[in-house]
Amino acid sequence: MHPREAHVATPASGPAYSPNAVQDTRHARRRSSLMLFSVLALAALAALLATAALLMAPPDMTIGQARARGLGLIAAMLAAVLLIAAFWQRYLVRAAGRDSAILQRTVAALRRREAADQAEFTLMSCIGDLIEVFTRTRHLEPILREAARVLQPTFQADALVLQLHEPETGRMTLVVEEGGHQLDLGEETRRSVIEGGKSILANELSASPGFGNLAQRGYASLMVAPLGRGRRSTDRSIGLVAALGRGPSAFTGHELALLTRFARHAGLLIENAQLYKRAERLAERDGLTDLYNQRHFVAMLNAEIAKGGKLSAPVALLMADLDNFKQYNDAHGHPKGDLALREVARMLAENTRQRDLVARYGGEEFVIILPATGRAGARRVAEAIRAEVERFRFPDEERPGAITITIGVAVFPDDASNAEALIQRADDALYRGKRAGKNRVTWASEPAEPLPLEAGPPASLP
Repeated sequence: MHPREAHVATPASGPAYSPNAVQDTRHARRRSSLMLFSVLALAALAALLATAALLMAPPDMTIGQARARGLGLIAAMLAAVLLIAAFWQRYLVRAAGRDSAILQRTVAALRRREAADQAEFTLMSCIGDLIEVFTRTRHLEPILREAARVLQPTFQADALVLQLHEPETGRMTLVVEEGGHQLDLGEETRRSVIEGGKSILANELSASPGFGNLAQRGYASLMVAPLGRGRRSTDRSIGLVAALGRGPSAFTGHELALLTRFARHAGLLIENAQLYKRAERLAERDGLTDLYNQRHFVAMLNAEIAKGGKLSAPVALLMADLDNFKQYNDAHGHPKGDLALREVARMLAENTRQRDLVARYGGEEFVIILPATGRAGARRVAEAIRAEVERFRFPDEERPGAITITIGVAVFPDDASNAEALIQRADDALYRGKRAGKNRVTWASEPAEPLPLEAGPPASLP
């Protein structure tokens, strides 16, 4: 079979034992019984003939002559018995050898079948484990890790690769790789598996076109199966799973069939996890700016305040509103206004830490949560954002400054003891800044002493 051809083997057929082996064993017993019966019959015949020879001896034959005649007959019959016994012994030894070979083949077949059944049981049990992981976490990464944990030892693979296909870009994303460095399966292999839904078995990679890079890495065998292949011929797979072995003929057609069946079920779970992740993202993200939305912001602010209360750590809240955005939007149109909002979202994200949370509160209003950050750190972040927005030249504007930003800052626990009150204090500070002339940072309660701009957020708390 050409290594590029789809090869989905059916599970090994045949019962758990060989009927021929049982029948041959019965024949061996019959042969042994026949041999014993033959020897006994010949011995009885020899005794009978000897007795007849004595009884039918001539009257003038002496007793010594009769005895000699009988012994001669007995000796002849015993010789015949020994010859027949030797023949039967040789025959039975050869038959026993054949029976032993049949028995060994039967035992080997039983062991192979047992190993195949054990592998199938392990993989089907893994499907149940994957369902449990999906039900518990709804996340993709634990499902992929659990699949890799089971697949590699089950097939005794030296390397395992799990890749997911990105329909938007057409690229493959390496998700899980166990047992080796990053491996390139080749574009033709990916196209055959993803678009054609074919499973591939290649047990001589050095002689197979397209697998030279894998052979150079020391791999001799490969089997690949599509993840989540639908029943319709037009359905595309969402990815692939590949097992590689360093020894030749490391995988069988039955193992490929098991991998294909497993990949189909696992692919459905992975696809459901992807859909859940997209739905979860849509539920907590703003569609225009891809920042978090108001609902997620409120939930996270409550969580950070609860954590800050336990650790006696401050939490700063920045509430920002764009100045002159309505005039810009009316002058240049909504598409340019949307682009301006996305640019501001980018600047907010670039001026905050990974652990901070930036959200679109509504319209042209944004909020930022700074965990474990006091007044000095909050001022540094707020002033950096204000200055960058002021310097930015928005689309279709001849000079910077067409849009600026005003920011109100409130800090837990100094300005408020709960999330609702903290939002209100930051909002009040924001609109005081608007009334005072815009493009500025305003505090819910002005600090007793000026805060240095160079001060940054404190080190992250555990």
